[in-house]
Amino acid sequence: MRSLTPLFFVFLVFSTLLIGPQAKAGNAPDYTIHQEYTSTRALGMGNAYTAVVDDHSALFYNPAALAFREDGQVRFFLRAGISDNWMDFADDIDKAGDDDQAVAAAIEKRYGEHLYSRVPTIGAMWVRPRWGIAFIPADVSVDAAINRQLGPALGVNAYIDSTLAYGYARQLKEKWVPNKHKVALGATLKALHRAYYSDVVSSATIAEDSDNIFDEKKSAEGLTVDMDIGMMWVPYFKPKTFFGKYAKPTFSMVVRNIADYGFPVQFEILNDEDPAEPPKLERRVDFGSKFELPRFWVFTPKFAFDVRDIGHRNWTFTKGLHAGAEFYWKMFNWWKGHWSAGINQGYWTAGFGARLGWFEIDLASWGEEVGTSDTKTESRRYMLELSLDI
Repeated sequence: MRSLTPLFFVFLVFSTLLIGPQAKAGNAPDYTIHQEYTSTRALGMGNAYTAVVDDHSALFYNPAALAFREDGQVRFFLRAGISDNWMDFADDIDKAGDDDQAVAAAIEKRYGEHLYSRVPTIGAMWVRPRWGIAFIPADVSVDAAINRQLGPALGVNAYIDSTLAYGYARQLKEKWVPNKHKVALGATLKALHRAYYSDVVSSATIAEDSDNIFDEKKSAEGLTVDMDIGMMWVPYFKPKTFFGKYAKPTFSMVVRNIADYGFPVQFEILNDEDPAEPPKLERRVDFGSKFELPRFWVFTPKFAFDVRDIGHRNWTFTKGLHAGAEFYWKMFNWWKGHWSAGINQGYWTAGFGARLGWFEIDLASWGEEVGTSDTKTESRRYMLELSLDI
C-alpha cells in the first residue's frame, strides 16, 4: 500500500504542469481536441466520465477506478463513428466522378462543414480488481474541414493508432486519508504507434482519383510510450446528511501523457524517403465529479461534471466543458443497460446501451466543437459499438 506513495508524489508534480510542449501542427488546420480513446457510453453522457467510469474504459479515462472493481471483465468490441453529413458528401463526390468542376461544386456547396469518420475501432480489454490490460490494434479516424484555401479543398487530418496498455491501481491507506474516506491512485502505461496524415487536398486531386487522394510522402508515423496517472476520491458523509443519502459524490483528477516527448521510434512503414514524427500527444489535465442519487425502481441515476483536456493547444473552457446524466437500469443480471444525456463542448448528447447475456450494443449521438475560439462550429456525430462482454 505504501509502495504507491512515490507514485503519488510524481502525480502531484506533474499535475502542476498544466501546459506542456506544443504539438507540431500539420499542413491542414485542426481546431479539434483529438482523443486517443473514446467510450461510446461516455459520449452519450457528454463525455463527463473521469469520476463515473466503472467499466473497462477506466484504463483510459481514469485508471484509479480499477482499485474499486469487485470482479473481472473481458470485452471484445467493434466500434464505428461518423458525422451526419459524411454519406451525403461521399455520394456527391461519387456522382461528380472525374469532372473537376462538378467536384469543386460539390465541395463549394458545403463550405464551412466538417466531416468525421472513426471506422473501424477494434480492440479487446481485460480488467480485474486493481489491474487491467488493453490491446487496440486499429483505431482509424479522419477529420476533414471543407474550406476555400487555394480554391475548393478539404483540410484532412487522419490518424491510425495501435495501442497496448496496462493499468494498475490501489486504494491508499495512508495516515493522511481521513477515516472512512476512499482514495485511490492508479496509472496506465501505454505504448502507442501512430500513423498520421495532414494535408489540404484540392478538388482537382479528388477528381483525378477520389479513392487515392493521400500522398504517402506527406505522412508521418512513430511509436511512443507514455503514462496516464489518475486519482479518485470518494468522501464519507454521515448517512442522514444530504450528501450521505441523496447525492453521494466522487471526485477525480487525471494527468494524461505525462512524458509527452513525441514519437521518436520510427519504422518508416509509410514514408521511408522523408520520415517524420506525428504531433505530440500533449500533456492534459482532467478534473471530474460524480453525484449518485438513490436507486428508484430499476434505475440508478447519476450526474457528472468534468473539465477536461486542460493544457491542450486547442483548449478553451467551452471545449473542455462536459456534463451529463445516466440512468443505469437492471432488470436481471443478464439484461441491463442505460439511458443517458448530456452536454459536450456546448452541444447536446444522448446515448443508449443494452446488454443481453454476453452481447452488448451501445449507441451515442454528440456534438463536437470544431471551430476556432472566435467562430463556433458544431459537428454532429453518431457512434455504434458492438461488443462481447464476458
